Amino acid sequence: MKKKYPGTFRLISQKNAGPGSTVNSGIKHATGKYFRMVDGDDWVNTAQMGAFLDILEKTNADMVCADHCCVDHETGQKKKEEKTNVAPCMDVPFSSVCNQLTVAMHNVTYRTDILQKNNIHLDNCFYTDAEYLLYPIPYVKTVTVAPQTIYMYRVSLSTQSMNINSLQRNCAMHELVLGHLSDAYAAYENSGTSEPKTAAFLRRNIARIAGMQLFIYLTATDSKAAKQSAKAMVKTIKGKSETLYTELNGAKSFKMLTSTNFLLFPVLASMKKREVGANG
Repeated sequence: MKKKYPGTFRLISQKNAGPGSTVNSGIKHATGKYFRMVDGDDWVNTAQMGAFLDILEKTNADMVCADHCCVDHETGQKKKEEKTNVAPCMDVPFSSVCNQLTVAMHNVTYRTDILQKNNIHLDNCFYTDAEYLLYPIPYVKTVTVAPQTIYMYRVSLSTQSMNINSLQRNCAMHELVLGHLSDAYAAYENSGTSEPKTAAFLRRNIARIAGMQLFIYLTATDSKAAKQSAKAMVKTIKGKSETLYTELNGAKSFKMLTSTNFLLFPVLASMKKREVGANG
């Protein structure tokens, strides 16, 4: 492929050091105007790629958002995921639309120099797509929303990192990513240059990731140890940022736990385990 399209493909050979290392290497070697991730299980919608590339040529936005499509690995059923609640637009201020943006790795493309100039670097583990998504946000000033559906996200794979069994096996990796994102948020909040709407956007998304971490604890086999881990997580986040802690407590499950000093942890754990069992 490299020989056939020498100006398009580059072969980079390196030892396997984890999913994050692949993206880090890609950012380091990228020469194009824009950069985006595509997981090995997924693919892009080539039918709409031409129109999407036309937009990338015309825009200078720091971030470009587009919808993605979930494709069930077992049934082949497709479901479009509209992650943006913003009409197609070109180069609008991030602060003007961020309250309506629900972003994921599958629908975000960043300008390459945003990643390179700000030394965006991911951990070498699972769940670093959250780092790829959120680390650049403090540097994003403008957004373009494209009407195309580009990313085809394969779901219902037993080997996926978001599968419940995988989440339990890789709990420490998820903890690591959450911890580093919380650190990055605290640094941004205390930088003296934080923008209120950008900070709120980061809080919402990090709180969502913390909610997933709580779900991992609630569905763990060893509930006693998981309870202590959950308490430690909340205490650590509160120590880093009161505003981030307040965001967590906006979720019912966190509020129930913090207001009762985690006495309701066994009750919530039992409920979550029944839900997981009922959903197969």
